[in-house]
Amino acid sequence: LKNLPSFRNAVVTIGSFDGVHLGHQQILKKVNDLANSVDGESIVITFHPHPRLVVYPKDTTMKLITTIDEKVQLMERYQVDNVVVAPFTIEFSQQSADEYIQKFLVEKFHPRYIVIGYDHRFGLNRQGDINYLKWHGPEGGYKVIEIPRHEVDHMAVSSTKIRNAMDKGDVSAAQRL
Repeated sequence: LKNLPSFRNAVVTIGSFDGVHLGHQQILKKVNDLANSVDGESIVITFHPHPRLVVYPKDTTMKLITTIDEKVQLMERYQVDNVVVAPFTIEFSQQSADEYIQKFLVEKFHPRYIVIGYDHRFGLNRQGDINYLKWHGPEGGYKVIEIPRHEVDHMAVSSTKIRNAMDKGDVSAAQRL
């Protein structure tokens, strides 16, 4: 993260993106479309290891859908201009929502737009949310675009639901999501 280039009209999204499911794909499409419309660059910021594996190291029940390499390959398949894999550490997880916005997002990426899902949380104890990000937008020089939840068969799509379906051996349900 120390040697990041300066991005042109950065359109940023942030998340774990485990499995790059239909909801994630909706976010990636918006990021790419918006970047094209402002002559900017699309940037996906994801984390390795997965934040839950760092914050809850004794919880061995979580099985990831994709490896970090698979995730990056999927992002490239969706023609994202830049995929930034940020190291997720205990120290990083201890940042307040304010520090996360100012020291991480604004200082490192200078976003013009931040595109995130309706349920995105960040900062110590997941204290930051989309409204907090929007509130800081004018000061940080960015606008926030919210992507609503994506449903399949009246069920919100999520990596957790895909993992649960896979654990039960319900491959067809996992594939639909």
